[in-house]
Amino acid sequence: MNEERTASLTELATQLKAHLAAFATPSVPLPGDGDLHALLEAAFYASLHEEEGRRLQFGIAWQPEPRECAAVVAIGGAVRVTPGNLAKLAPALASEGTTIAVRPERGELMAWALFGAGEYQPLTVRVLGPGLLRVDYAGVARALYARGEILMYGGEHRVASPVQRLAKTFAAWSGDEGITRAAVVGRLATLALAHGHGGMILIVPAGTDTPAGVRVHYSVGDGAAMLAERYATVMRDVPPADRLARLVGSRPRTIDGRALVRDQAQIAYADALESVARLTAIDNALLLDTDLRVRGFGVQVIEGDAPHTEFRHSNPYRDDVHTDDLATFKGTRHPAGVIFCMRQPHEAAAIIASQDGNLSLAVKDATGVEVLGSYVRGFGWK
Repeated sequence: MNEERTASLTELATQLKAHLAAFATPSVPLPGDGDLHALLEAAFYASLHEEEGRRLQFGIAWQPEPRECAAVVAIGGAVRVTPGNLAKLAPALASEGTTIAVRPERGELMAWALFGAGEYQPLTVRVLGPGLLRVDYAGVARALYARGEILMYGGEHRVASPVQRLAKTFAAWSGDEGITRAAVVGRLATLALAHGHGGMILIVPAGTDTPAGVRVHYSVGDGAAMLAERYATVMRDVPPADRLARLVGSRPRTIDGRALVRDQAQIAYADALESVARLTAIDNALLLDTDLRVRGFGVQVIEGDAPHTEFRHSNPYRDDVHTDDLATFKGTRHPAGVIFCMRQPHEAAAIIASQDGNLSLAVKDATGVEVLGSYVRGFGWK
């Protein structure tokens, strides 16, 4: 079962230093021990501030020297890195597109620029919410500090892949093509999370009838195959070994309107992903099939008794698998996703995005019903 653990910022700095040593390269410098602790501490206490009545979300980049990037606004006369100063600068940042660049000067950390998005990805401490810090290194999320809990990703810290578990669930996704289709659905979940609302994605085998125990408020006619068609186009003539990399390259447009993609097929695919992900903002759920066709949205899981109440519950961050029941969940969305899976006569899956920023995966296959999660703030969701 999940254990409540509380760790200090000092413990975070110590563990983070050891963890990042396995990935460190000269081209992406790391701060010294004292600077790392000071950086984490300032970010943590800044996360507790409000500015203009809003909770803050921003990033702080360890950037001792200027680098070529999309845009840099240098601060004339760098300012000390304090929680208050970070909170004042934070509203100027464009989501993850811009960070506050800091460097050491005469024994203190100083904020010297607003560092624009570019190919160079320095060590970055991201404030996700009050008491929530994520540390990225070379563009990869490597650590999460969630109100006293420390989670790590990579190296000796294994995190169970929801995409692999999703692909394993469906017979139609058993080959190389399956893992890329599962990755598409996984990406839809992260986009739904980024939109800042809760939601649910239901997945059923292609060619099946309307799933058991649901009411489809908005069925889809024209456009149902848009995502499937654009996925097929972007994958055309791509060797299996290169498919996931091509999907990763199909990122959405940045805040300044640039498309960080390689060609028009990837731009069209990324736009389709964004459009379908926004359907999760409608109350209830988005329904897809394994061909990536949109079967409906605003899909309600009808209240009623589940055929069973118990299921396997796996912690993605630790080797912990135990039997749980529906009473373990707070709220209605998680039970609805699990009950949906239980009711189906064939394999099925539900991805649940909580309003608190967590993601969970519920699946039904020949082994029964399993819940994998939750992934705190989507950390480690691949």
